[in-house]
Amino acid sequence: MNAPGDLLHNTIEKFWDTIPSVWGYVRGNVRANAIKDFSLTLIQFHILRHVCHGIDSVGELAEKQQISRPAISQAVDLLVEKGLVERRRAKDDRRYVHIDLTEAGSELLNSVFKKNRLWMAEQMAGLDEHQLQTIINALDVMKDTFVSSCN
Repeated sequence: MNAPGDLLHNTIEKFWDTIPSVWGYVRGNVRANAIKDFSLTLIQFHILRHVCHGIDSVGELAEKQQISRPAISQAVDLLVEKGLVERRRAKDDRRYVHIDLTEAGSELLNSVFKKNRLWMAEQMAGLDEHQLQTIINALDVMKDTFVSSCN
């Protein structure tokens, strides 16, 4: 059975009123922690995050961040100096250089994300079991609705 038009419209409006602002707030907290507590610039944090998710070349990073290769390369150089990433030449094509997180880089990212999860727990600590379960159920429905329809 399909949802009535007004309810569907109201749900969509509520989605746009809620998800972007909540996500922006959570994401802003992650960025602030990375910058303030872990002495990273915003671009350095983004590079670490992207490398963690499999983007492993200056060209791909520049494209993802929509900034120049020289700017990304300079930021990567600083991360190499900090011991957070390393460059590795491809065995089959010596012109291609892979960028990988070091153990220290992985640990730093994990610390940033752990701190954010603790902050989120503080924000949600006042919710009761029913409210938390409602959020879980709603997120499951959203994931099933949007992720499965995109595959």
